[in-house]
Amino acid sequence: MTHWTEEEDFDPANPYGVDLGSAPALRVVPTGDRLYHPHHHDGEGGKDGEDGEDATEKRTSLKLRRLTDMRTPPPTRWIGTGFLPRSEITVLVGDEGIGKSLAWVAVAAAITTGKAFKPFNIPARDPADVVLVITEDSLGEVQARLQVAGADLSRVLVYSHDDDGTGSPTFGNNARDGAFLALRGYLEAEDVQPALLVVDAWLDTVQGNLNVRDTQQARQALHPWKVVAAGHDLAVVLLTHTNRIDTGDTRAKMGATAALRQKARMVLFATKPPTEDDDLRRRLVIGPEKSNVTGLANAISFDVDVVQVRPPSDDDPGTTARLANPEDMGAPVGDLFGKWHQETRDIRNGDGDKLEPARMVLRAYMQGRESANPSDVKKHLKERGVSRRNTETVMKELGKSTNVGPDWSYRLNPSDD
Repeated sequence: MTHWTEEEDFDPANPYGVDLGSAPALRVVPTGDRLYHPHHHDGEGGKDGEDGEDATEKRTSLKLRRLTDMRTPPPTRWIGTGFLPRSEITVLVGDEGIGKSLAWVAVAAAITTGKAFKPFNIPARDPADVVLVITEDSLGEVQARLQVAGADLSRVLVYSHDDDGTGSPTFGNNARDGAFLALRGYLEAEDVQPALLVVDAWLDTVQGNLNVRDTQQARQALHPWKVVAAGHDLAVVLLTHTNRIDTGDTRAKMGATAALRQKARMVLFATKPPTEDDDLRRRLVIGPEKSNVTGLANAISFDVDVVQVRPPSDDDPGTTARLANPEDMGAPVGDLFGKWHQETRDIRNGDGDKLEPARMVLRAYMQGRESANPSDVKKHLKERGVSRRNTETVMKELGKSTNVGPDWSYRLNPSDD
């Protein structure tokens, strides 16, 4: 594995060089009506076609042309080579609650400050703006994560109905209508210089009349984001969750629809590696699962560090999280995910007599409890002689950990209550 431990300003434990002092608030952009000034790359297709927009005014007549006489499109440009292409859609997919949002936070910190972020091959360059559409986390939590990561908050814009970040927009299948129209108008403003647009989580923003489990409708819902990315030279990152299928195939784990993988130029897959008995770290592994424009880079492992950002209280621990200590895992994420899944299955099959007592201990502890802190659950199982690896295995098998703001909660699946 490659460790980033040297170089000028790069501290692996604090890769962003953060001062946790005061910081300006994020700018919130209302999703109101605003005239759109047409830009290039609006795409083709009829009103009801995949493009979801009436682009007839930009069409030229169909014609047979010699390849040597045609305009050659420019090569792919990158925010971070092998990880984040400009003018394209990137899908970031992973299980709920593992910290995958921290990856785009790290990228946003690099973009808004102009600093390099070597794990994702992002070089130092002039600072630029970042636009956020957030649905799952509160504005306060997002701001705390960005501040800890070292982002320039004055370069972060939030697209929402209300000035507290609530009222996330919903988007249809037409880049010239509704929330898309207003957004593109804001992106044209002279004081906005965006390089990255993040939608976290994408499914929450899809208009209700679009069924993304239908591949054709999903492609229609995704295409306007391609128009936005190309028309404004943005890297558009759409976040989504994996499904709960027990498989080691990253393609099969893609939630909601296969169209996500088909339409995206880049897919980044985030996962949590198996926990060793003597490893107390919480880790996130992320890497390209699909790329149409380059070879697959190796996955990168990060520690997920919890940081105190404000005084704790009875209602608020005052913490947030950030990525630290990046390591090159030496293989693509798809290979690692398949290997880890098989190892977990082997452990289950080989240690069935050991896992059943662990299941009994877990069920007994959760009896009468609707939920519990995952750390308390692990501590209880450890005190009962259950190994860390078996604890992780049965907790994942029988239940699920989720986070609400900075807090974590573990619940058994309904079938194991």
